[in-house]
Amino acid sequence: MAPTFVISTGRCGSTLLSRMLRLHPEVLSLSELLSTVRNRGCLEGAPDGAEFWRMLSDPDPAVDIMVAEGLKVSEFIYPYGRGRYNSVDGVPAICTMTLPMLTDDPDGLHDELAAEISGWPARPIADQYRHLFTWLAARFDRPVVVERSGGSLGLLPRLREQFPEARFVYLTRDGADSALSMSHHPGFWLMLAGREAARIAGVATPEQLGPDQVRLIPPDLGRALTDPAALPGLLRRDVPVTAFGALWSAMTCEGADELLRLPADAWMMTSYEDLVADTPGELSRLAEFLDIPAKDTWLAAAAGLVDGGQHRGSSALDPRLLAALRRSCAPGAAIDAELAAAAAR
Repeated sequence: MAPTFVISTGRCGSTLLSRMLRLHPEVLSLSELLSTVRNRGCLEGAPDGAEFWRMLSDPDPAVDIMVAEGLKVSEFIYPYGRGRYNSVDGVPAICTMTLPMLTDDPDGLHDELAAEISGWPARPIADQYRHLFTWLAARFDRPVVVERSGGSLGLLPRLREQFPEARFVYLTRDGADSALSMSHHPGFWLMLAGREAARIAGVATPEQLGPDQVRLIPPDLGRALTDPAALPGLLRRDVPVTAFGALWSAMTCEGADELLRLPADAWMMTSYEDLVADTPGELSRLAEFLDIPAKDTWLAAAAGLVDGGQHRGSSALDPRLLAALRRSCAPGAAIDAELAAAAAR
Protein backbone atom coordinates (compact mmCIF):
# COMPACT_ATOMS: atom_id res chain seq x y z
CA MET A 1 0.00 0.00 0.00
CA ALA A 2 1.62 3.24 -1.16
CA PRO A 3 0.56 6.16 1.05
CA THR A 4 0.11 9.73 -0.12
CA PHE A 5 1.31 12.57 2.09
CA VAL A 6 -0.14 16.08 1.92
CA ILE A 7 2.74 18.41 2.78
CA SER A 8 2.62 22.12 3.50
CA THR A 9 3.97 24.92 5.66
CA GLY A 10 0.78 24.80 7.71
CA ARG A 11 -2.07 27.30 8.10
CA CYS A 12 -2.89 26.90 4.42
CA GLY A 13 -6.18 25.03 4.43
CA SER A 14 -4.85 21.51 4.85
CA THR A 15 -7.42 20.70 7.55
CA LEU A 16 -10.16 21.59 5.07
CA LEU A 17 -8.55 19.27 2.53
CA SER A 18 -8.46 16.45 5.10
CA ARG A 19 -12.17 16.93 5.76
CA MET A 20 -12.94 16.91 2.04
CA LEU A 21 -10.99 13.70 1.54
CA ARG A 22 -12.73 12.14 4.53
CA LEU A 23 -16.00 12.38 2.59
CA HIS A 24 -14.67 10.14 -0.20
CA PRO A 25 -15.73 6.53 0.43
CA GLU A 26 -12.39 5.11 -0.74
CA VAL A 27 -10.04 7.44 1.17
CA LEU A 28 -8.68 6.89 4.67
CA SER A 29 -7.97 10.51 5.59
CA LEU A 30 -5.41 10.53 8.41
CA SER A 31 -5.27 13.99 9.94
CA GLU A 32 -2.18 15.16 11.88
CA LEU A 33 -0.76 11.69 12.52
CA LEU A 34 2.82 12.85 11.94
CA SER A 35 2.16 16.02 13.94
CA THR A 36 1.20 13.79 16.86
CA VAL A 37 4.63 12.13 16.92
CA ARG A 38 6.81 14.82 15.32
CA ASN A 39 8.81 15.43 18.51
CA ARG A 40 9.10 11.75 19.37
CA GLY A 41 11.53 10.45 16.78
CA CYS A 42 8.63 9.94 14.42
CA LEU A 43 10.77 8.65 11.51
CA GLU A 44 13.67 7.07 13.39
CA GLY A 45 14.63 3.64 14.67
CA ALA A 46 13.02 0.21 14.75
CA PRO A 47 10.64 0.14 17.72
CA ASP A 48 8.63 -2.84 18.83
CA GLY A 49 4.87 -2.54 19.06
CA ALA A 50 4.84 -1.41 22.69
CA GLU A 51 7.34 1.39 21.95
CA PHE A 52 5.47 2.41 18.81
CA TRP A 53 2.19 2.54 20.71
CA ARG A 54 3.74 4.70 23.44
CA MET A 55 4.98 7.06 20.73
CA LEU A 56 1.45 7.35 19.38
CA SER A 57 -0.51 7.40 22.61
CA ASP A 58 1.49 9.00 25.45
CA PRO A 59 -0.13 12.37 26.25
CA ASP A 60 1.60 15.51 25.00
CA PRO A 61 1.97 17.93 27.96
CA ALA A 62 2.13 20.97 25.67
CA VAL A 63 -1.19 20.04 24.07
CA ASP A 64 -2.84 19.44 27.43
CA ILE A 65 -1.58 22.82 28.70
CA MET A 66 -2.98 24.56 25.63
CA VAL A 67 -6.39 22.98 26.22
CA ALA A 68 -6.36 23.62 29.97
CA GLU A 69 -5.45 27.28 29.40
CA GLY A 70 -8.20 27.73 26.83
CA LEU A 71 -5.80 28.39 23.96
CA LYS A 72 -7.79 27.93 20.77
CA VAL A 73 -6.32 25.34 18.43
CA SER A 74 -8.86 24.22 15.85
CA GLU A 75 -7.04 20.94 15.18
CA PHE A 76 -7.71 19.68 18.73
CA ILE A 77 -11.02 17.94 18.08
CA TYR A 78 -11.10 15.34 20.88
CA PRO A 79 -14.57 15.45 22.53
CA TYR A 80 -13.40 17.21 25.70
CA GLY A 81 -16.03 16.97 28.41
CA ARG A 82 -17.64 13.92 26.82
CA GLY A 83 -14.70 11.60 26.22
CA ARG A 84 -12.99 9.34 28.73
CA TYR A 85 -9.87 11.52 29.00
CA ASN A 86 -9.22 15.10 30.07
CA SER A 87 -6.44 17.66 29.79
CA VAL A 88 -5.63 17.47 33.51
CA ASP A 89 -4.77 13.76 33.54
CA GLY A 90 -3.66 13.77 29.89
CA VAL A 91 -5.36 12.85 26.62
CA PRO A 92 -3.65 10.15 24.52
CA ALA A 93 -1.82 12.01 21.78
CA ILE A 94 -3.41 10.09 18.91
CA CYS A 95 -6.86 10.90 20.30
CA THR A 96 -6.34 14.66 20.17
CA MET A 97 -6.46 15.11 16.40
CA THR A 98 -6.17 11.87 14.42
CA LEU A 99 -8.74 9.42 15.75
CA PRO A 100 -11.67 11.88 16.03
CA MET A 101 -11.35 12.50 12.28
CA LEU A 102 -11.94 8.79 11.71
CA THR A 103 -14.73 8.03 14.16
CA ASP A 104 -17.20 9.53 16.61
CA ASP A 105 -15.80 7.11 19.23
CA PRO A 106 -12.07 7.91 19.42
CA ASP A 107 -11.78 6.24 22.84
CA GLY A 108 -13.09 2.96 21.46
CA LEU A 109 -10.77 3.08 18.45
CA HIS A 110 -7.90 3.92 20.82
CA ASP A 111 -8.63 0.71 22.73
CA GLU A 112 -8.74 -1.35 19.53
CA LEU A 113 -5.40 0.04 18.41
CA ALA A 114 -3.81 -0.48 21.82
CA ALA A 115 -4.76 -4.16 21.76
CA GLU A 116 -3.51 -4.55 18.19
CA ILE A 117 -0.29 -2.52 18.08
CA SER A 118 1.17 -3.33 21.51
CA GLY A 119 1.93 -6.90 20.45
CA TRP A 120 3.65 -6.07 17.18
CA PRO A 121 7.28 -7.18 16.75
CA ALA A 122 10.19 -4.79 16.40
CA ARG A 123 10.72 -3.53 12.84
CA PRO A 124 11.81 -0.37 11.03
CA ILE A 125 9.64 2.60 11.89
CA ALA A 126 8.35 2.97 8.31
CA ASP A 127 7.14 -0.64 8.42
CA GLN A 128 5.27 0.07 11.65
CA TYR A 129 3.47 2.93 9.92
CA ARG A 130 2.78 0.73 6.89
CA HIS A 131 1.17 -1.88 9.13
CA LEU A 132 -0.82 0.85 10.90
CA PHE A 133 -2.03 2.19 7.55
CA THR A 134 -2.99 -1.30 6.40
CA TRP A 135 -4.86 -2.08 9.62
CA LEU A 136 -6.81 1.19 9.57
CA ALA A 137 -7.57 0.87 5.85
CA ALA A 138 -9.07 -2.59 6.48
CA ARG A 139 -10.85 -1.44 9.65
CA PHE A 140 -12.66 1.34 7.77
CA ASP A 141 -12.76 -0.36 4.35
CA ARG A 142 -10.96 2.60 2.73
CA PRO A 143 -8.03 1.40 0.64
CA VAL A 144 -6.44 4.76 -0.30
CA VAL A 145 -4.38 6.23 2.55
CA VAL A 146 -3.73 9.98 2.65
CA GLU A 147 -1.88 11.40 5.65
CA ARG A 148 -1.96 15.16 6.19
CA SER A 149 -0.08 17.05 8.87
CA GLY A 150 0.20 20.82 9.02
CA GLY A 151 3.73 22.16 8.73
CA SER A 152 5.02 18.86 7.34
CA LEU A 153 7.03 20.28 4.43
CA GLY A 154 10.23 20.00 6.45
CA LEU A 155 9.65 16.26 6.89
CA LEU A 156 9.81 15.65 3.15
CA PRO A 157 13.46 14.43 3.01
CA ARG A 158 12.83 11.82 5.72
CA LEU A 159 9.48 10.83 4.22
CA ARG A 160 11.13 10.24 0.85
CA GLU A 161 13.82 8.16 2.50
CA GLN A 162 11.44 6.08 4.60
CA PHE A 163 8.63 5.78 2.03
CA PRO A 164 10.23 5.66 -1.43
CA GLU A 165 6.93 4.39 -2.83
CA ALA A 166 4.92 7.36 -1.54
CA ARG A 167 3.37 10.19 -3.49
CA PHE A 168 3.05 13.78 -2.33
CA VAL A 169 0.54 16.60 -2.64
CA TYR A 170 2.05 20.03 -2.00
CA LEU A 171 -0.61 22.43 -0.71
CA THR A 172 0.24 26.11 -0.51
CA ARG A 173 -1.49 29.40 0.20
CA ASP A 174 -0.80 33.10 -0.17
CA GLY A 175 2.17 33.73 2.13
CA ALA A 176 0.75 36.80 3.86
CA ASP A 177 -2.48 34.98 4.71
CA SER A 178 -0.61 31.91 5.95
CA ALA A 179 1.73 34.03 8.07
CA LEU A 180 -1.12 36.00 9.62
CA SER A 181 -2.84 32.73 10.52
CA MET A 182 0.41 31.38 11.98
CA SER A 183 0.64 34.45 14.22
CA HIS A 184 -2.61 33.35 15.94
CA HIS A 185 -1.60 29.70 16.41
CA PRO A 186 0.29 28.49 19.54
CA GLY A 187 2.06 25.74 17.61
CA PHE A 188 3.71 28.20 15.28
CA TRP A 189 4.73 30.42 18.16
CA LEU A 190 6.58 27.38 19.53
CA MET A 191 8.13 26.73 16.12
CA LEU A 192 9.24 30.34 15.82
CA ALA A 193 10.66 30.27 19.34
CA GLY A 194 12.59 27.08 18.58
CA ARG A 195 14.17 28.64 15.50
CA GLU A 196 15.04 31.79 17.42
CA ALA A 197 16.65 29.71 20.15
CA ALA A 198 18.67 27.72 17.61
CA ARG A 199 19.90 30.95 16.01
CA ILE A 200 20.96 32.41 19.36
CA ALA A 201 22.70 29.17 20.38
CA GLY A 202 24.50 28.90 17.03
CA VAL A 203 23.05 25.57 15.91
CA ALA A 204 21.27 24.77 12.68
CA THR A 205 17.96 23.41 14.01
CA PRO A 206 16.02 23.32 17.30
CA GLU A 207 16.58 19.56 17.41
CA GLN A 208 20.30 20.24 17.97
CA LEU A 209 19.69 22.20 21.17
CA GLY A 210 21.37 20.33 24.01
CA PRO A 211 21.93 21.39 27.64
CA ASP A 212 25.05 23.38 26.72
CA GLN A 213 23.21 25.27 23.99
CA VAL A 214 20.11 25.91 26.12
CA ARG A 215 22.30 27.75 28.64
CA LEU A 216 23.04 30.33 25.93
CA ILE A 217 19.36 31.13 25.42
CA PRO A 218 17.53 33.88 27.39
CA PRO A 219 15.83 32.23 30.39
CA ASP A 220 12.28 33.12 29.35
CA LEU A 221 12.79 31.60 25.92
CA GLY A 222 14.46 28.51 27.36
CA ARG A 223 11.57 27.94 29.76
CA ALA A 224 9.06 28.27 26.95
CA LEU A 225 10.81 25.48 25.05
CA THR A 226 11.39 23.12 27.97
CA ASP A 227 8.41 23.69 30.26
CA PRO A 228 4.92 23.32 28.77
CA ALA A 229 3.50 25.39 31.63
CA ALA A 230 5.44 28.39 30.26
CA LEU A 231 3.64 28.25 26.91
CA PRO A 232 0.93 30.82 27.75
CA GLY A 233 3.67 33.30 28.64
CA LEU A 234 5.32 32.72 25.29
CA LEU A 235 2.15 33.86 23.54
CA ARG A 236 2.33 37.20 25.37
CA ARG A 237 5.65 38.10 23.76
CA ASP A 238 5.60 41.07 21.40
CA VAL A 239 6.39 39.45 18.03
CA PRO A 240 5.58 41.22 14.75
CA VAL A 241 3.59 39.39 12.11
CA THR A 242 6.52 39.89 9.72
CA ALA A 243 8.45 37.33 11.79
CA PHE A 244 5.84 34.77 10.80
CA GLY A 245 6.12 35.92 7.20
CA ALA A 246 9.83 35.16 7.37
CA LEU A 247 9.02 31.78 8.97
CA TRP A 248 6.58 30.90 6.17
CA SER A 249 9.13 31.98 3.58
CA ALA A 250 11.94 29.97 5.19
CA MET A 251 9.80 26.83 5.43
CA THR A 252 8.80 27.16 1.77
CA CYS A 253 12.37 27.67 0.60
CA GLU A 254 13.67 24.77 2.71
CA GLY A 255 11.22 22.35 1.10
CA ALA A 256 11.59 23.49 -2.50
CA ASP A 257 14.76 21.61 -3.45
CA GLU A 258 13.38 18.32 -2.17
CA LEU A 259 10.12 18.80 -4.05
CA LEU A 260 11.97 19.52 -7.27
CA ARG A 261 13.93 16.27 -6.88
CA LEU A 262 10.73 14.22 -6.92
CA PRO A 263 9.79 12.44 -10.16
CA ALA A 264 7.10 14.35 -12.01
CA ASP A 265 4.52 11.60 -11.47
CA ALA A 266 5.20 11.43 -7.72
CA TRP A 267 3.86 14.84 -6.76
CA MET A 268 1.30 17.47 -7.57
CA MET A 269 0.70 21.01 -6.35
CA THR A 270 -2.49 22.80 -5.44
CA SER A 271 -3.38 25.89 -3.46
CA TYR A 272 -5.94 26.87 -0.89
CA GLU A 273 -7.16 29.66 -3.16
CA ASP A 274 -7.78 27.27 -6.08
CA LEU A 275 -9.37 24.70 -3.78
CA VAL A 276 -11.87 27.27 -2.51
CA ALA A 277 -12.50 29.01 -5.87
CA ASP A 278 -13.00 25.79 -7.86
CA THR A 279 -13.54 22.93 -5.44
CA PRO A 280 -14.87 20.44 -8.03
CA GLY A 281 -12.07 21.20 -10.48
CA GLU A 282 -9.22 20.96 -7.96
CA LEU A 283 -10.62 17.85 -6.29
CA SER A 284 -11.04 16.23 -9.70
CA ARG A 285 -7.34 16.87 -10.38
CA LEU A 286 -6.49 15.41 -6.99
CA ALA A 287 -8.72 12.38 -7.57
CA GLU A 288 -6.95 11.68 -10.85
CA PHE A 289 -3.61 11.85 -9.04
CA LEU A 290 -4.87 9.47 -6.33
CA ASP A 291 -6.51 7.12 -8.85
CA ILE A 292 -9.93 7.43 -7.24
CA PRO A 293 -13.27 8.31 -8.88
CA ALA A 294 -14.43 11.93 -8.71
CA LYS A 295 -18.15 11.32 -8.41
CA ASP A 296 -20.49 14.30 -8.42
CA THR A 297 -21.91 13.35 -5.02
CA TRP A 298 -18.47 13.59 -3.40
CA LEU A 299 -17.55 16.80 -5.20
CA ALA A 300 -20.80 18.44 -4.12
CA ALA A 301 -20.46 17.31 -0.51
CA ALA A 302 -16.85 18.53 -0.38
CA ALA A 303 -17.79 21.88 -1.90
CA GLY A 304 -20.35 22.23 0.88
CA LEU A 305 -17.51 22.43 3.42
CA VAL A 306 -16.24 25.68 1.92
CA ASP A 307 -17.32 28.73 3.89
CA GLY A 308 -18.60 31.24 1.36
CA GLY A 309 -17.86 34.07 3.78
CA GLN A 310 -14.13 33.35 3.93
CA HIS A 311 -11.86 36.17 2.84
CA ARG A 312 -8.18 36.98 2.68
CA GLY A 313 -7.35 37.93 6.24
CA SER A 314 -4.20 39.88 5.37
CA SER A 315 -6.17 42.33 3.19
CA ALA A 316 -7.58 43.88 6.38
CA LEU A 317 -4.10 44.87 7.63
CA ASP A 318 -2.81 48.42 7.57
CA PRO A 319 -1.36 48.90 4.04
CA ARG A 320 2.12 49.65 5.36
CA LEU A 321 2.12 46.56 7.57
CA LEU A 322 0.80 44.45 4.71
CA ALA A 323 3.58 45.74 2.45
CA ALA A 324 6.17 44.82 5.08
CA LEU A 325 4.57 41.39 5.52
CA ARG A 326 4.69 40.77 1.77
CA ARG A 327 8.37 41.72 1.71
CA SER A 328 9.05 39.15 4.43
CA CYS A 329 7.19 36.55 2.35
CA ALA A 330 8.81 37.47 -0.97
CA PRO A 331 11.50 34.73 -1.10
CA GLY A 332 8.92 32.04 -0.42
CA ALA A 333 6.48 33.52 -2.93
CA ALA A 334 9.17 33.42 -5.62
CA ILE A 335 9.92 29.78 -4.80
CA ASP A 336 6.21 28.91 -4.91
CA ALA A 337 6.01 30.41 -8.40
CA GLU A 338 8.97 28.26 -9.46
CA LEU A 339 7.33 25.16 -8.00
CA ALA A 340 4.05 25.94 -9.75
CA ALA A 341 5.87 26.19 -13.07
CA ALA A 342 7.62 22.87 -12.44
CA ALA A 343 4.39 21.13 -11.43
CA ALA A 344 2.66 22.36 -14.57
CA ARG A 345 5.22 20.81 -16.89
